[in-house]
Amino acid sequence: MKKELVSLILAGFLLFTLPSVGQNTKYPTKKVNGIEYYIYKVQVSEGLFAIGRKFDLAPDDIAKANPYIKNGLKAGEEILIPVHHSSEKKAQAETKITPKFIEHKVAKKQTLFAISRLYNVSQEDIVKYNPIVQNGFKEGLILKVPVAVKETKATVAKETIQVVAKDSKAAVGKETKPLVAEKAKPAALPLRTHIVKPNETLFSISKRYNVEIKEVVKLNPGAEKAIEVGSELKIPALATKKAESTKATTTPRLEPDTRLVSTKRPTAKLTEKRTIRLAFLLPFMLNESKRDAKLERFQNFYGGALIAIQQAKERGISFEIYTFDTEASDERINEILANPELKTVDLIIGPAFTSQVSFVTDFAKENKINTLIPFSSKVTDIDSNPYLFQFNPGIDSEIKYLTELLNGKYKYAHIVFADIQGVSSSDDGKVNADALRKQLQKSKRTFSKLELTSAGSASFANVLKKTGKNLVIFNTDKYSSAAPYINALKQSAGYADYSILKPYNWKLQTEKMPKSIFISPFMTNLNAESVYLFEQQFDQYYGRDASKDTPRYDLLGYDLTNYFVTLIQRYGNKFGTKISAAGSINGIQSQPLFERSSTGSGFINQRVYVGEDKAQ
Repeated sequence: MKKELVSLILAGFLLFTLPSVGQNTKYPTKKVNGIEYYIYKVQVSEGLFAIGRKFDLAPDDIAKANPYIKNGLKAGEEILIPVHHSSEKKAQAETKITPKFIEHKVAKKQTLFAISRLYNVSQEDIVKYNPIVQNGFKEGLILKVPVAVKETKATVAKETIQVVAKDSKAAVGKETKPLVAEKAKPAALPLRTHIVKPNETLFSISKRYNVEIKEVVKLNPGAEKAIEVGSELKIPALATKKAESTKATTTPRLEPDTRLVSTKRPTAKLTEKRTIRLAFLLPFMLNESKRDAKLERFQNFYGGALIAIQQAKERGISFEIYTFDTEASDERINEILANPELKTVDLIIGPAFTSQVSFVTDFAKENKINTLIPFSSKVTDIDSNPYLFQFNPGIDSEIKYLTELLNGKYKYAHIVFADIQGVSSSDDGKVNADALRKQLQKSKRTFSKLELTSAGSASFANVLKKTGKNLVIFNTDKYSSAAPYINALKQSAGYADYSILKPYNWKLQTEKMPKSIFISPFMTNLNAESVYLFEQQFDQYYGRDASKDTPRYDLLGYDLTNYFVTLIQRYGNKFGTKISAAGSINGIQSQPLFERSSTGSGFINQRVYVGEDKAQ
């Protein structure tokens, strides 16, 4: 059993491992047309970028050596990897530092610190060339950002070379000293052209070509503000980033650059030297040959959790981490719960599937083990199990908040309940709409009701008020059921000012939506600096871009793990009795507020936020 547990832990870690290959002596070689290549077998779910990172090569270099892979890689396929034998040639050069500038338009909620990190210059230097910021720092302000550039005269290739200087000792929360350099080696920077594709970002493009974002911005002024699909970007043709590691590893590279660790994280003092024991019960599906894209969110959750754990280790906390692949079966979850180690942990995190929750909650109550249910909003025994912590607010919490919202901020809005006939009584949207209607009746809040039998006969114009605001509430959380009526609403509303109250999961829809509001446990405006620091660490550890889903599961894993580790650090595994006095623990995307309805009940997160989306 112990051996099985260890292998499961390593398997969980392997989900996020992207080892680099030192001298690559384990791969056979062959010569083609006088050029030496490694023979490499493609692994499951492996792409050009991942392989490139292993061999410290740009994806384009691999593609050129294997023209037939332009339509995609296949697991088990053998490809050729160029073997590069390079040697550096020293050249004497005279270097002169001259100031150059990039114009930057300050974005909403962007800070001087964030801009200084973006361009790798000190805050002092930005203020020096923009004294206007001393009178106030606001959105829309145009700044001249100095970029330290070395102009090097070299005999090699008889051309002028430009190299951006970098201060490698910059620290988060501290001012960066002005960049100073006297000599530089000449470095040719031939260019290539990249055409921006849908959903690409500066970050993903820079990773693709293995270059720094600032190098792309330097060659494409204005790209830091926005890049348009179809536009052309100039990209340095030679990779300039150093390989992160030359040794293969079977665990994540949890050796972060301290520059990327925010000094604003909770730093509660350790009251007792102890080891925190955490168990993760998540569906990694390690035995499945084909990956389900929907399950990647749980891998991202785990990745964020590991970053929070690493930061806590740097604060002097020791951990024992038990990671189990729950798969998707009841049999598997029962096998895991039979593991004796689970009876000794401070906190269980999981499972993901609602069907497995009851098995885990029963175990938690019987063995008095604190358990976080991070995803499900339907924990049936939460009222009688004091060891449970439910992050997703239940219907009672949402209805309470919505009632207060409609009687407060939206008290003058005309409410219209759009009741689609035939909706199942178990539909969460119907349950919520019915409960909200009862609460509004208790508070004597007036509203209108429109029965909908077919989209063709739906006439919203008869119930929407022509003056003032209207709020339309559908009785389903299934977008496919509501979509025809939303289209009818857009066509028949006329000039009425209206919004819809949409379930949070509708944010994932790609179809054009009218103006809307939504309720969720996630903050709508994230701190750009915190997100930037997190994404830098995520890339450093796992060698890939962080998730851009809504919500961000990687941030959720980070926030919740950081929250409970802080509580255990302060109060031990009896933190449930102290949680009301714990105060606020800062998170990036969520900041839970756990409360219990009675002495013997579990805890439910009561912190929810209202968001507003403009019409698309």
